[in-house]
Amino acid sequence: MKVPQRLVFTTLTLMMVTTMFGGVVLAHHGRSGYGSDDTIVTMEGVVAQVMWRNPHVFVVYNVTDHNGDAVRWMGEFSSVQSMMSEGMSRTGFKAGDEIRVTTLPAASGSPHGLVIKIETLDGSVSVDLSARRGGIRAR
Repeated sequence: MKVPQRLVFTTLTLMMVTTMFGGVVLAHHGRSGYGSDDTIVTMEGVVAQVMWRNPHVFVVYNVTDHNGDAVRWMGEFSSVQSMMSEGMSRTGFKAGDEIRVTTLPAASGSPHGLVIKIETLDGSVSVDLSARRGGIRAR
């Protein structure tokens, strides 16, 4: 039996697309790895790096703990598109900025959290997610 060439092409194309993008669909995660609303913390630190890349924007910052040791935290924002559409700029926060971060920390205790609110100590940039969980308001 001879298989039509168009059917072979379509099947191979679908197999390639599924292989290429299947991981992207499975890669997205929920919020279950973070604490509940009663574990929200606010801390001050210094921005080390801001990463604008899909699927989320991240800010890496150093916080001095109660022992005087520097602890490197990573704060997770929403997607790049969401942050930009809500008015947050890629240049809003930069390395060396002193910031105050309100975050929902990782349930595991690692220094990672979902950013609820972040602002520079001089008051020049603020992003507040508290009023609309899942949404962003940049001022």
